[in-house]
Amino acid sequence: MTSSSRDFPALELVVTLEWRGKAAVLRVAGEIDLLSAPEFEEAVDTVLAEGPEVVVVDLRAVTFFCSAGLQVLASAQRGLAERALRVVSDSAVTTGPLKTTGLDTWIGIHATVDEALRP
Repeated sequence: MTSSSRDFPALELVVTLEWRGKAAVLRVAGEIDLLSAPEFEEAVDTVLAEGPEVVVVDLRAVTFFCSAGLQVLASAQRGLAERALRVVSDSAVTTGPLKTTGLDTWIGIHATVDEALRP
C-alpha cells in the first residue's frame, strides 16, 4: 500500500476596514472557524481600541460561521454601547446562528451596510 499526500489550498479570512465618520465598517470574507476566529477577533479588538461609536460587521461574504465567530461578536457587543454593534447578513450561514443563539436580540441584523449605519 502506498500513501500519498496532497496540499489543499487554505481558505483565507479577509477582513477590511473602512471608516465612515465615527463608524467602523469591517467587511469579512471567507470562513470564520476555529482556526480563523483568532484573526477575526484581533481585527475586531483593533477596531474597538480606536473607540468607534458604531461597529458594523459585514458578513455577507462569509461562507462558514461557527460558534467561535459568535463568541467574537458577543465579546465585542459587551465592549460597546447598546445596539452599537450591527451585523450585515443576507444568508442563513450567518443569520441562522445569530438567531438560534439569541444574539440577534442584542446585535442588530441588517441587509446592507447603509441600512446598518442609519441611526
